[in-house]
Amino acid sequence: MAKDKKPPSTGDSNWDRTMRLFQTGSPEFVEAVRQRVNAVALAPFADTWYKDSRVEARKLLLTYLEQPLNAARHEPLVKRLFKFADNAGDDAVMARFLVGLDRTIRRKRGTTSRWDPRSRSYESIEIIYTPADTTLSRDDRFYLGSWFVQNREKFTQGKFLFSIPTRHYLRRRAWRYFRKLGKKHPDRYISGVCTALKLYTDADVPDGLGLLDNWGLVHILFHHSPALESRPVGWFVSESGTLPQLQPDPMYRKLWLRSPEPIFDLLVHGKCRPVCLWAAKMLRQHFPDRLSRVSLDELLDWLVSNNSVLNDLALEQLERAGGLESVPVEKWLKLMETARPDLLDRICEMVERAVKPVQVSFTDAVRLAMQRPVPLARLGMAFLTGKKPTTTAEVQALFGLREAQADPLRADLVRWACGVLTERPEFQPQWVLEFLDSRNEDVREIGWEWLQTDARAREDVGVWQRMLESPYDNIRLRLIGILEEQAKERTGLARFSPENVRFLWATVLLNITRGSKAKPFVVRQIMERVVTHPDEASELLPIIAVALRSSRGPEFRAGLAGVAAFVERNPARKGLVEAVFPELSWS
Repeated sequence: MAKDKKPPSTGDSNWDRTMRLFQTGSPEFVEAVRQRVNAVALAPFADTWYKDSRVEARKLLLTYLEQPLNAARHEPLVKRLFKFADNAGDDAVMARFLVGLDRTIRRKRGTTSRWDPRSRSYESIEIIYTPADTTLSRDDRFYLGSWFVQNREKFTQGKFLFSIPTRHYLRRRAWRYFRKLGKKHPDRYISGVCTALKLYTDADVPDGLGLLDNWGLVHILFHHSPALESRPVGWFVSESGTLPQLQPDPMYRKLWLRSPEPIFDLLVHGKCRPVCLWAAKMLRQHFPDRLSRVSLDELLDWLVSNNSVLNDLALEQLERAGGLESVPVEKWLKLMETARPDLLDRICEMVERAVKPVQVSFTDAVRLAMQRPVPLARLGMAFLTGKKPTTTAEVQALFGLREAQADPLRADLVRWACGVLTERPEFQPQWVLEFLDSRNEDVREIGWEWLQTDARAREDVGVWQRMLESPYDNIRLRLIGILEEQAKERTGLARFSPENVRFLWATVLLNITRGSKAKPFVVRQIMERVVTHPDEASELLPIIAVALRSSRGPEFRAGLAGVAAFVERNPARKGLVEAVFPELSWS
């Protein structure tokens, strides 16, 4: 169509607006035309559209054909475009018809009843059937608008876009085009079917039955396979075959064996796993030298590709390839952090063989050890073995191991870090607090073990003062136990400041879910402190009041006895006690 020639107006404002989108080559045209249900206008438009020589019109046509063939009342448009492309020998358009028509048939498994004359009863048997509505999902109803309301019965019977027999016929016609192409124009066959093969996606092959539903795809890849047999209504597994036995056995094998490049291109750029697997098997069987020519950089890129076939093939090639030691450590680290989780074990084993620990910096080894995937963390731990921090930054990096994400390895990593820090000549007792303050309980446990075994940290008053501010129960309750032991041994509380001790007592008593066994000790410790330091009564008695109001039995009586003894020894402070315990009466 010449650029100055416009489609004639039909008097339909919506259609005229759609044609203006077409004339300008707007990408919105495809969506707009799919919503049109005017078959009378769509039929003649097929000739206009197909014969339009503009690049924009061609691009819109290919985009339209890559959409599901389920736009209502588009039968005349689709059929005429099909005939134009078939007659014109248009490989690109027919490739899209081959894929689109394959998608219109999706069989399902079900059961039905059959009369058994021997047992004179009905028996349940499994069947494969084709639902009538596979070309239109319920999410596509918005295309139909008022037309759907008027044709609801037709929709429920699944009679559009085409009937099931028509779909079977059209997809056989689409494959027949390429079958003839291989005979009459063999130089165009491989490029034509490769165009189609690169349009199939994993969604087109959800399972084995889904694979067999793709009439053209199976012909291209497995036409001569003894495991399959073709019937007018589709592909079926032969009586002597199974799908796992399926091996590449394509139509026009000799044409495929002319060059490995089209097959290699399918392997790299295919979006459908069965297509990529087929290409990989073809290359292994017939062109192994082509795979051996893949560069190391290409294999490393394949390792993190979205194509799972490329991932597996890259690992297979890399495990046999040499020169891995020349790959920069930074690239290995980046690859391992972005690779598929199920490949990490094999990748890490390969890296451990190829990379020497001396090549990995201390900081990078720590970064690896802190990763969530266990294989990465284990590799980082292997690189750390034998290393010692040499700078302040590397020492600080060790503290990061308290947040290691691989739960099974975190405790071992922290123990190793504590051992390395213990040996440092500039050891600082405060380093113990880095682990005692961790949000992970297993790290706090190891930090407590370190505190008990290292005299320098254990005797540091500043460490104990800071521990009294800990928000974690397993630390606070142990501190209460230490205070109790010191009270029994009469060693005093010299290493603890009164303010921090009061904070510890208060937090334990106010914790209603934990520390019940420690609360009697806290009450006794507070009362002993009040007796020996009556000047602190105004700060400590309110804490006792809270404790007694949540206690019963002997603990409650012991607490009251302690309060009474305090008043008896310090009558001048009776007013303070009465203010704190207004519910008590004094005779």
